[in-house]
Amino acid sequence: MSQTLLFNSRGERMALGPEVGRGGEGAVYVLPKDPRRVAKVYLSAPPAEQGHKLAWMAAHAPPGVEKLAAWPHEVLHEGGAGGPVRGFTMPRVDGLKPIHLLYSTASRRKEFPTADWAFLVQAALNCASVFEELHAVGHLVGDVNESNLLVSPRDATVRLIDCDSFQIRAGNWVFRCEVGVPLFTPPELQGQAFRGLERTPSQEGFSLAVLLFHLLFLGRHPFTGVFTGQGEMTPERAIREFRFAYGRNARALQMAPPAIHLPLGTLTPELAGLFERAFAPESSRAGRPGATEWYRALQGLARSLRACAQEPTHKYPRHLSACPWCQMMATRGVAFFTSPQNTAPGPQGFTCTLQEIEPLWAEAQRLLAPNLATPLPAPPMPALPSRLPEELQAEVDRVRQASLAMLVGGALATVGWWVMLLASTRVGQLVLVPACTLLASALVLWWKGRRELRLPEQVAEQQELLQQAEAGLAAARAESERFKEELNRLAERGRQLLHGLRAEYGRLQPEFEAEQRRQLQHREALQREQFLRNALIEDHEIEGIKDGLKSNLVRWGIESAYDVLKEDVRQVPGFGEVRTTRLVAWAKEVEKGFRFDPGLAVSEAERRALVSHFLQRKASLRARLEAEVAPLRTWSQEMTKRAGELAVKVEGAQQALMRATLGMPAARPVVEAALKPPAWEDRRVLLGMAAAVVLGGLVGLMTRATGMTELARVMQLPVARERVEPEKPGEAMVLLQDCLAREGANAVAPVMERLVAGSRLEVVGEEGGWRKVVLGGGREGWTGPGCWSQ
Repeated sequence: MSQTLLFNSRGERMALGPEVGRGGEGAVYVLPKDPRRVAKVYLSAPPAEQGHKLAWMAAHAPPGVEKLAAWPHEVLHEGGAGGPVRGFTMPRVDGLKPIHLLYSTASRRKEFPTADWAFLVQAALNCASVFEELHAVGHLVGDVNESNLLVSPRDATVRLIDCDSFQIRAGNWVFRCEVGVPLFTPPELQGQAFRGLERTPSQEGFSLAVLLFHLLFLGRHPFTGVFTGQGEMTPERAIREFRFAYGRNARALQMAPPAIHLPLGTLTPELAGLFERAFAPESSRAGRPGATEWYRALQGLARSLRACAQEPTHKYPRHLSACPWCQMMATRGVAFFTSPQNTAPGPQGFTCTLQEIEPLWAEAQRLLAPNLATPLPAPPMPALPSRLPEELQAEVDRVRQASLAMLVGGALATVGWWVMLLASTRVGQLVLVPACTLLASALVLWWKGRRELRLPEQVAEQQELLQQAEAGLAAARAESERFKEELNRLAERGRQLLHGLRAEYGRLQPEFEAEQRRQLQHREALQREQFLRNALIEDHEIEGIKDGLKSNLVRWGIESAYDVLKEDVRQVPGFGEVRTTRLVAWAKEVEKGFRFDPGLAVSEAERRALVSHFLQRKASLRARLEAEVAPLRTWSQEMTKRAGELAVKVEGAQQALMRATLGMPAARPVVEAALKPPAWEDRRVLLGMAAAVVLGGLVGLMTRATGMTELARVMQLPVARERVEPEKPGEAMVLLQDCLAREGANAVAPVMERLVAGSRLEVVGEEGGWRKVVLGGGREGWTGPGCWSQ
């Protein structure tokens, strides 16, 4: 294989270092240029579909996947970029060991010497977490078995390997997993070929349940037990027939667990129920528990663990009245967990790392930063029409036309008025009468059109809706901001409290190690301490301190004379100055009986006392952390729900604002232009026209007065030369006004001719003020009295 030239997709040659592992499909090599990664090279070129699968996985790595699995990083091609796929690079996983070395008792003592059952529970919890993260993005492990999971001896961290065999969902396409192990295969798939088979999350739920059972029950298989029927019962057959050896129906299924086993009832009821569901016959139809359910149930188990008083390495759930590990040691003589052998003179046995509370801490951080729903951004406002609807525009146009007609009529009336006063009464009347008619008609149409105009009312209603919508949106946003501020304030307060507890938890290990050194350096003090610790309060009669008060002291961690002298007794309910003084006096009296023996080294009892003390502190701190995290679950749900409600409220206000805006008949400039009165409807124009009429009247009166005086003067001169007023019929006279000649001496007689002022006419008769004159052609007609005077 060293002769094969491998290149990545960028055409860069990939130099391979020493081989670090080999399997049935290929070998794993160190990458000298990238110590953080290794290369898996297939022994023979895989099918084309496998190459496509690796390329897709490398291009679509889920966020943070390198913390979960050895996910393909780059595809390796033979001969150059684009050549046949021969392997891939992946993260290098160091310091982790196959998970079966953990749940097997013999290998665990060698490979994981300090691991207790709590460590196995944590490993199971981490397994569920890894599967949960993978399932969340639509992928499945497919070939679940004890070889493709590694676990860290330091903190039970779990990593998946052999990712190239995963079942990968690539959009609408699925790259299937075509391998599997029968002992991890669900009943419905037993005996089937895996090629072309698309697995379901429920089927993987069976495999995950088997893996978790291995961890919690120290390597036992859930379908391996004692068969009480006839014939051979292999695990594969038991799986096919749903013969769960540890279940409540095991006897009916002719199965029993092995002689030495951890009962299913050791687990919390929730976790035991999940195993029953996962292995029940109806599970293939109804569905099996998913990784998230397992994770939550395992969290509950991890929180419920306590240390055995006889052996601190024994951990078991709080609902049990006795330590199951001690019971198996007593009845079967089997010690699954014991303290590791250590010949060092100092005490051993206590470990406390932040990784132990990492799941709880991570959950707390997640709860303190809930995934709040945020309002969707307001969609862009559609452009309103650039003109009014036809009906509204027609109404506006009618009002405008009537208004314009009013302007024209008013202007013509003003002109006619001036002409009538200053120039010619007849011409002025001819202009004034139709102008006034036009003005009156236009005024009626304008008034009627204004009354029927719907646009102002619609705009006013819509403006009110707009204002309400804007106010509602502002109020919703303000409420949302206040909620966020309150949420941040509460979350910050919770973080400060949890950070303090976490820091105190992190100090336990250094304090324990300091105590170890102190034990070696201060033997006398340690002997004194041990002497005082052996003086238990409950074993002594102390004046004024009965059993109830002694129980209070124990609940506060004050059990011995040493605790009395070290702790503040006054914080315990029921202990005032008098009782505290008596208790301290008793402890000091006990201390007087101490005698130092310089020949004694640190005893096993002292070591255990130290370990026990720190284990109690550790358990107390963890309990306090759990007590602080527990209400956060409800709080986080409430905050998430409240944020969702506020987001819906803001979105509703945004939609209301959009509806109100879209309710406008047209764009704002168009509406404003339609509502704005034209210039000629301005009050100043109307006042100007009225002023023109009044001014015309005044000018007319003044002109008439001046004109009469001048006319009289002018008319007097011709009279001197010729007689204007006839003394008898038949004499000629000058016509002073434009006049109409009629057939009779009345105003309703037919008109014969229009006469112009200044004409000289022969007057031949007179009747009732009417004068009979000779017209052209010798005709005779009558002129009214107004024709001859001004």
